[in-house]
Amino acid sequence: MTTAEPKTLAAVISFVERQKLDYKSTEEQYCAKIDIRAGARTASVSVYNTGKIVVGGPDSPLKTLLQQMKEAIEAGEAGPGQALPFEIDRLPETIRDRVPGCDPVIIRFVEEAIRCFRADALLGAAFMIGAASERAVNLLIHTYGECIRDEGNRNRFLGRINNRMISKKYEEFLTSYKSCKSRPTDSVLSQDLEVVIGGMFQFCRITRNEVGHPQIVPDLDRGVLLANLGHLATYVGRIYALMSHFGEKGVEV
Repeated sequence: MTTAEPKTLAAVISFVERQKLDYKSTEEQYCAKIDIRAGARTASVSVYNTGKIVVGGPDSPLKTLLQQMKEAIEAGEAGPGQALPFEIDRLPETIRDRVPGCDPVIIRFVEEAIRCFRADALLGAAFMIGAASERAVNLLIHTYGECIRDEGNRNRFLGRINNRMISKKYEEFLTSYKSCKSRPTDSVLSQDLEVVIGGMFQFCRITRNEVGHPQIVPDLDRGVLLANLGHLATYVGRIYALMSHFGEKGVEV
């Protein structure tokens, strides 16, 4: 049983894992101490049984990042597994780190979504998140099509998605993908299309449509938008991982 306050400890570990930092947790008398490494830089975070957080180590960008985390958690900004508000400012950089060749259009819409969110322009933020998502999914669908090995099947698929709305393109893609014989077998990627990518895509598409074709003003929750912004790095990363798989293995349908 940990000596640290459980919710605070969970929030700290969730943050560290989202940042892809190496860490090791050890139990001490009144706290759990998490030793964290980023390259040659090291720091520590001690979480006490009272919920108090103490950041240790030499001054560095890593320590500054952890101090920002501490302040956000202590301000009550940490939801279960949810990105902290200050994290979204680093989101374009995080996406570029995970996907070095990421399409600049995606990055541009993400940057604009962050500006809207910071200005409390939630309708604009929702629309920009949806635009970034649509661009990423369009790239996924067209990459899949171009990688179909059989020329006849490739031309038929590309013909079916040509000049179609994104929702119809995605339906055609899913139908074809279900019969694909070269789908990834990796335990993560094999489940990503419906579990990670499909759910996020549909949420972003519907929300964007509500904003872009309004009948009434959508009731948008700031926390939900923050969560979706925080999830974009994983979402875009998984899409590009699938694109890479299609490019390397080809698509056999």
